[in-house]
Amino acid sequence: MPVIVVGTEKNFAALRPRLISGRVSNAAVGEIVAAVRVANPHADLDKLEPGTILTVPDDLPHVSVRGEVSLDDATRGAIEGLANAGVAALEELVAAARIRESEGKTERKLLDGSLAGSETEAGARRDRALGADVKAIRQAIADEEAAATERVAALKQAQAGWGAELEALKESAR
Repeated sequence: MPVIVVGTEKNFAALRPRLISGRVSNAAVGEIVAAVRVANPHADLDKLEPGTILTVPDDLPHVSVRGEVSLDDATRGAIEGLANAGVAALEELVAAARIRESEGKTERKLLDGSLAGSETEAGARRDRALGADVKAIRQAIADEEAAATERVAALKQAQAGWGAELEALKESAR
C-alpha cells in the first residue's frame, strides 16, 4: 500500500494533487476521501500536520501515488540536501583519513630508517636485549603497516557502501 508523508499540506484538498491524477468527478473524490479516512483513523484530513503518514488504499480508481512513499517537494529537497551534505562530509572524512595514513607511513619509514642505522645495528649486535627490542620494534612497525593497509581497504569499502546508501536515499526521495 502506498504511503504519503504530509508536508506543507494543511488539508486533503491541498494533498489532492499528490493523490489524484487528471480530472475526476466530485463523487469520485468523495469516495477517495472516504477510503483514505477509513485507512487512516489517526489522521484528521481536514487539519493535516506536517509529517503525518497516510496510508493510501491501492485499489482506488483515479489514485496515482508516485512510488511506495510520496513526499512533498520541501521534504524531497531537504532529504537531497542532507544526502549531499553526507556525501561531502564523507569525502572530507576520507581525505583526512588518507592524510593521516600517509603521515603515519612517513613516520614508520623514518623510525625504521633510524633503527637501520649502523650505530643501532652495531649496538643491537653487542647487546642481546637491545637486539630483541629492535627486532620487536621493527615487527611492530611491520604490523602497523599491515594494519594501515587494512584500514585503507576498509575505508574504501565503507565509503563505497555509505556513498551507495546516500545515493539510494536521494533516489527514494525523487
